[in-house]
Amino acid sequence: MSNLRVSHKLKTIVMPYDPRVVATIPHAKKLTRHGNVYTLVPHRATEVKLLTNLGYEPPSPILTQYDWCNTIPYEHQKITSAMLAIEPRAYVLNGLGSGKTRSAAFAADFLIRQGDVSRVLVIAPLSTLSGTWEHELFQIMPHHKVEVLYGTKAKRLEALARDASFYIINTDGVSVILDALLARPDIDLIIIDELACYRNSRTKRWKALKKLVNTKHWCWGMTGLPTPNGPTDAYGQAKMLTPKRVPQSFRAFQGKVEYQITQFKWLPKPEANDVVSKAMQPSVRFATDDCIDLPPTTYSTRTTELAAEQKKAYKQLFDHFYTEYKGQEINASNAGVKMSKLLQVAAGFGYTDGGVVDFPDNHKIQVVKDIIEETEQKILILAPFIRTVDTLYDELKCNFYPVKKVYGGTTKKERDAIFSAFRNEVDPRIIVAHPAVLSHGLTLVEANVIVWFSPTTSYETFEQANARIVRPGQKHHTHIISIESCPVEAHIFKRLASKQKVSTALLDIFADMTKGEQ
Repeated sequence: MSNLRVSHKLKTIVMPYDPRVVATIPHAKKLTRHGNVYTLVPHRATEVKLLTNLGYEPPSPILTQYDWCNTIPYEHQKITSAMLAIEPRAYVLNGLGSGKTRSAAFAADFLIRQGDVSRVLVIAPLSTLSGTWEHELFQIMPHHKVEVLYGTKAKRLEALARDASFYIINTDGVSVILDALLARPDIDLIIIDELACYRNSRTKRWKALKKLVNTKHWCWGMTGLPTPNGPTDAYGQAKMLTPKRVPQSFRAFQGKVEYQITQFKWLPKPEANDVVSKAMQPSVRFATDDCIDLPPTTYSTRTTELAAEQKKAYKQLFDHFYTEYKGQEINASNAGVKMSKLLQVAAGFGYTDGGVVDFPDNHKIQVVKDIIEETEQKILILAPFIRTVDTLYDELKCNFYPVKKVYGGTTKKERDAIFSAFRNEVDPRIIVAHPAVLSHGLTLVEANVIVWFSPTTSYETFEQANARIVRPGQKHHTHIISIESCPVEAHIFKRLASKQKVSTALLDIFADMTKGEQ
């Protein structure tokens, strides 16, 4: 039923008279003109929802009443904002780099202007508080005051006490000042960035946020990868936002999406995706490739050999682990630890009874230098071991490269300063980072090259980290370069590229070797 029109000037929906509409929306007005009877309905979020429930298809009011802060959003961003502006509880499942932050910010700004929302609480990963959210809000809507709630409890409370339209807090910060947040009914919209961080409903962070969400009318969850480990990941997220769409217990939901193979092994049912989709509604989903004309991305590999001492240590470990495998001493539960030891050696260090030993003549470092020399733009170098982050940073610094390092031990203040300088100044040209620090939300399109010094064992981290440069604002062809120096690294990078499970890589290598011996 689409026989209605919108009066932009009057912000009113004009439609043929329908007694159901008058019964449902008492403040709707009846108008008779030239023998025809019409119903006039205010064009607002609540009325749009009511008309939709009656079978009509009114446009979201943001599409006809909003100026988009004098910017030109992508069409998929408009559609996303349009859904959010009328749905108190909703999921934004758009792909990596699709501009989810702006979509949510536009919708929130519109609701504030309409008087439907007073203040907004954004909950996001630590690395995105200032670098993504505060930065984006300042860029597109500087008319709003923004406060970042970070630091000691006292500092968070002090920032919360200051008047602002948007408050931004990290994922684990909610529990720190939960009582103060609960005492703020004027904060009536919650935006949860990276909702998948709340997939486990048994955690302290989930329970704290759930108490807060229960007191709010408006709450939106955003994630481009809602079920990174399996369909049961959806349970905690749906239980948080739309609890009536899932069973009371996790086990009951698991029974809907998985079937049990052994005591500890479950596999997805054929209908799992449909069950998850119904649980996480209303939602909008745009794959990145379908909604943005981003410059092309090239994935390539650089190979190098292990140095002599590395090769010796690697072979000794590998042969020892293979012997254990044939003796059935290695299984799925401990294979990851063995694989990590091999990756450490390939990265340039190893553990002995005397502590940590660094292997000299690490050929990978020279490969990194070569790539830097070939690169015109800025560059990110990712190393999943803190030891190699330090080694790379020291080596590049000693050779007078303009470089900074970021890892878990880097304070928020230091991170913000590094990312701000990377975006706005000539130096640093290079950031050496642990990939987990860059895995969510950050926009670092000043770089067009990512170098993986060693592989991560998490596909989610691999995909998220790569999306730091493959996202809106990128003006150059982007390159994701992997450096391989041993069979285990090559096997893992291949699996990451094809979105396959990484944790069993070592077992699969050994299994293939065993078949070859038969």
